[in-house]
Amino acid sequence: MTDSSVQISTADGRGQARESAISSGRGFKSTDSVEIGPQAKLTDYIDSTTLQDIQDSLASVAQVKATILDTAGQPLTQTTVSQRFETRSAAIAAARHQKGDTDLDQPFSAPIIVGDVRLGSIVIEPAKAAPMRTAMVKELSEKLNIPAAQVRVLVETINQDTLRRRTASVQFLHMLADALSRLCQQEILIRRRLLEISTLFNISTMLTGTRGLQQTLDRVTSSVVEAMGVKAASLRLLDGQNNELRIKSVCNLSDAYLQKGPILLEKSAVDREALTGAVVYVADMAADPRVAYPEDAAREGIASVLSTALIYKDRPIGVLRVYSGQRKEFSEYEQKLLQSIASQAAVAIENARLQEESIEKDRLERQVQIAADVQRRMIPAHPPVIAGFDIGALYVPCFELGGDFYDFLLFGERSIGVAVADVAGKGLPASLLMASVRAAFRAYAGDVYDLDEIMARVNRSVASDSRSNEFVTAWYGTIDCDKKRLTYCNAGHDIPLLLRNGEFRELRTGGMVLGVNPQEHYEKEVVQLQSGDLLWIYTDGVTDAMAFSGEKFGKQRMRSALLQHANLSADQICRHMLWETRRFVGLSRRYDDTTMVAIKVL
Repeated sequence: MTDSSVQISTADGRGQARESAISSGRGFKSTDSVEIGPQAKLTDYIDSTTLQDIQDSLASVAQVKATILDTAGQPLTQTTVSQRFETRSAAIAAARHQKGDTDLDQPFSAPIIVGDVRLGSIVIEPAKAAPMRTAMVKELSEKLNIPAAQVRVLVETINQDTLRRRTASVQFLHMLADALSRLCQQEILIRRRLLEISTLFNISTMLTGTRGLQQTLDRVTSSVVEAMGVKAASLRLLDGQNNELRIKSVCNLSDAYLQKGPILLEKSAVDREALTGAVVYVADMAADPRVAYPEDAAREGIASVLSTALIYKDRPIGVLRVYSGQRKEFSEYEQKLLQSIASQAAVAIENARLQEESIEKDRLERQVQIAADVQRRMIPAHPPVIAGFDIGALYVPCFELGGDFYDFLLFGERSIGVAVADVAGKGLPASLLMASVRAAFRAYAGDVYDLDEIMARVNRSVASDSRSNEFVTAWYGTIDCDKKRLTYCNAGHDIPLLLRNGEFRELRTGGMVLGVNPQEHYEKEVVQLQSGDLLWIYTDGVTDAMAFSGEKFGKQRMRSALLQHANLSADQICRHMLWETRRFVGLSRRYDDTTMVAIKVL
């Protein structure tokens, strides 16, 4: 069988292009790129029942014998033969014998082509006009009662109409082949979209079920290699501080290639373009001037590369790349698939980051809670009970961990040491330094009698253990309960007050804050206490308590409140003073720890 070229006119603007394609035997190609394997078959895309229905419809409408063949020329359908077709076949044979005309009875075929691949062909064998026999002309002349010459003209007219029908059938044949090609193409596109959706769904399922950032990154690279059928893949995340893309995960790339050097954005035009949201194609890594390490790519056996950005909430966070071992032109479908994977990967990566941050936050919070519990145990649960004295204390940290502390040190049954300190700063660093200062006071107070020497040693200890911007204010005093004698030393602390008969005395003797100058010398002072005295020691959380207006509680309000509540017990004085500061502050947030110690001489 041989193919014939047929011009088919169409009503739309693509008629000429379609006619040219049909005339050349290539079939109609859609503008939508279609890829199809060389081993594909027509029945892969259209089932046999549908092909049989199409063939039978063609044979019935055109009154021809129709057959659909595969690429090897084997029939894919059962031949449909009508009685009228058999009658015409006999007439064609007789006419060929009489006229010797062999051109008009040649079969015609039209190829079924999708893309550049021929899947099969459809063939018709046209019928010819019936030959004019003398006996038939005479019989018709007698039946119709017309001259024999007129009968002969009528038969010739019928023959000419038959030829015109034959031409129309051939045109219809190619239109039908074009329709079959379109059906195959649509089936391919539908399958491709289903494959894309299935691939993205599978990747999404894997990514959403992944725990841990690194596991997520590795899932992305391995999934994109499998989904796109490429040689390798890499994922780099953007380091904004260094303006660099740092490798975080790879699939099927050697260590030697990964160690080729940093990917700086200023030297990588490909990545700069990719981070804008574009899909960047490099046909040959070894020859493209935009590539930063072409020699390494050649040694790795990498030819073509496709890159796109990982974008999360309109912010680029990295680049996803796929590599082919041979030169490859990535289709529009593959580019869209890579972008879709990158889009899902960006969300999964950020979720994994947030999850890791949440886990780390929970871990730190647990550690802080443990540290806060340890710190609370450093604060005396209850003030000591000593005859002739009423002692109250209160500590309210601003956060879980604080830098304030108070401590009571007992020396025998009738002597007590009182330490109150405030570490500069907040949180864990301040609490650690606070623990160090508390330990130093306890260590030196038990062996050294002179308070000025105790404070000097604590100062040297803090200076050796703290940074240049860290310091501590502290007040330490001892009370001889029998003699009612107070000896104290103030290291830059908020000045404690001694309230006696409605008058305040400031206890300021001492020296510089702890931790600044290890050679600092301190002084001490001895104060004789009397019955009715109130010793008030506090930290700046009391005086610096701030209202919404920005006004501080201040020393004057503190003194007025002390005068108002001085007749209460030591514990009640502390609680009422805390209430006074909270009432003043209102709903404003506290920004400093609060420590209060009240000692009444009975």
